[in-house]
Amino acid sequence: MAGRIRKEDVQALKERADIASVIADHTDLKKAGTRLKGLCPFHTEKTPSFTVDPVKGYYHCFGCGEGGDVYSFLQKVGGLDFTEAVEQLARRTGYELHYEDLSPGQRRALGERSRLVEINQRALAFFVERLASDEGAVAREYLHDRGFGDEDAEAFSLGYAPNDWERLSRLLVTEGFDRRELIRVGLSVDNKRGGLRDRFRGRLIFPVRDAGGDPIGFGGRVLPGLDYGDFDPPKYYNSPETPLYHKAKVLYGLSESRTGMAAGGEVLVCEGYTDVMALHQAGITNAVATCGTAVGAEHFRVLARYVNKVVLAFDNDEAGVKAAERAASEAASVDAEAPGQRFQLRVLGLDEGTDPADLVQTRGAEALHAAVTAAEPVTGFLVDAEVARADLSTDEGRAAALRAAVARLGDEPDPDLRRVWARTRIADPIGVSVQWVTSTAQRLGVTLDRHDGVAAGVAVRRRGGGQGGRLAPRATPEAALERRVLRAVLQHPEWLPEEWWELTDADFTHPRARQLHAAIEAGGGPGVPLEDVLAAAPDDDIRSLVRSVALEVADPPDTPDTAAGEVRALRERALALQVADIDQRLAEVNAMTDPDGFRALNAERFALEQRRRQLRESSAR
Repeated sequence: MAGRIRKEDVQALKERADIASVIADHTDLKKAGTRLKGLCPFHTEKTPSFTVDPVKGYYHCFGCGEGGDVYSFLQKVGGLDFTEAVEQLARRTGYELHYEDLSPGQRRALGERSRLVEINQRALAFFVERLASDEGAVAREYLHDRGFGDEDAEAFSLGYAPNDWERLSRLLVTEGFDRRELIRVGLSVDNKRGGLRDRFRGRLIFPVRDAGGDPIGFGGRVLPGLDYGDFDPPKYYNSPETPLYHKAKVLYGLSESRTGMAAGGEVLVCEGYTDVMALHQAGITNAVATCGTAVGAEHFRVLARYVNKVVLAFDNDEAGVKAAERAASEAASVDAEAPGQRFQLRVLGLDEGTDPADLVQTRGAEALHAAVTAAEPVTGFLVDAEVARADLSTDEGRAAALRAAVARLGDEPDPDLRRVWARTRIADPIGVSVQWVTSTAQRLGVTLDRHDGVAAGVAVRRRGGGQGGRLAPRATPEAALERRVLRAVLQHPEWLPEEWWELTDADFTHPRARQLHAAIEAGGGPGVPLEDVLAAAPDDDIRSLVRSVALEVADPPDTPDTAAGEVRALRERALALQVADIDQRLAEVNAMTDPDGFRALNAERFALEQRRRQLRESSAR
């Protein structure tokens, strides 16, 4: 949507939302004082380090550093952009959003989308109801034969379209839905006699949802137990192109798999709806499928929100090879749009004629997990395919296989794999020497013996040590004191003694503590909303530090007395450093030749020592 959501709505919605209930959909949270703790949904851990503060409306993981507000959580866990996160939260809470800068046409489009989604939601409720009815027994029997139970059908909101010409269309018109919009959304077809007929009849129904969970289209499969008369319907039938449904972008199971994809950074792309269900049934909850079309660039652009690792679960036949070839080409085109980002494609190795659903049904979930683990890089798969499809009984066939395989090899970014595969996947199977492969590669411009720009240069962010490292809770005593003081400022500003106002950035010796103090001051000082401090932070590292310190649980717990004592201790330490500096300067001053300078430094030193004494006395009381 081109228009912006009003800032007032964004803020009001965030204040209304219960961040704990949103996060609890993705991980179990337990009470920990005034906060909640659980296992982080963004990385694997055994000890809970993920903390949620429902009052402040923020979360932070002390293990991986992820943190933010309810919008950033929805963006991260669901691979959404900011607008999609706001709209999803609005749907969840029933909050009506208002958009700015919308043209009349855009406003109509926004209203149309809402109406079309509502029609699909009503149709889906009808399909689900029919699946549970007596007439849905034929569809339930098919599912049971494929190894799926009622829980699987419920998890994916499967339904049944009765083998009737117009039952759904009549129902929707009776309930007040516009006939033209029933056609526009792809549920009904004009029967050329002024009436409507149902597009989906006598089929098991698979709803296709967008990333936010709204039903945007449907897929239907014919059922072996139904009599379709003289008509021989296609096995699968999908929604047509509509304002909601664009098959080049649509991925079945996206809504159900977002969390699994975001958590693991990997997705399995299948060819069928039941493949996705079988994978989820086996505990592989990061699987999606295209809807009657090959994997294209638009699909990869959608997936790029969530992952960069893609496993292609295609049939192991010539059609599957061609699909993998196309997928590799389309992924490369998307890679070219975003330098520095690269999809890692692998291919699931299945026997010809076997799909993931078959494997689960015949050999169990463990076999499928093993196959996923053993999935091979797409380049190696395609190199093997070039050799396998060649006629190696003739010199001409071997030469053609050599050229084709070497050309494929050039797509592999890992130079070590290129060198190994030159021998194991090309030279040995074709029956030529490695030197011959190397010379062919040189002639074709394929590099085998050095690192290229794609494979080299992994950036490692420094995580600790030295003055530029982390401001950790148990760092040096000086850094730990500074963190405790800043924790009191962010969590209990009402406990701060008057001495806080004497502190400056220079009194914080750790660079990150200094930056955090500067952000607090720039945001308005102690007691301002946390989001003001976050907005004033210079970068994501300091914003992460702000959330970490603001949500940290002190052990033992802070008290007004300990907070005041630590602020005074920090101020006293700063004064001690100033005294040490003056002592050094006094050692360099000649009292005979510069009596005024000598007396001024002594007077300054005396004042500092007096203030140190006062601080010690205040702490002792």
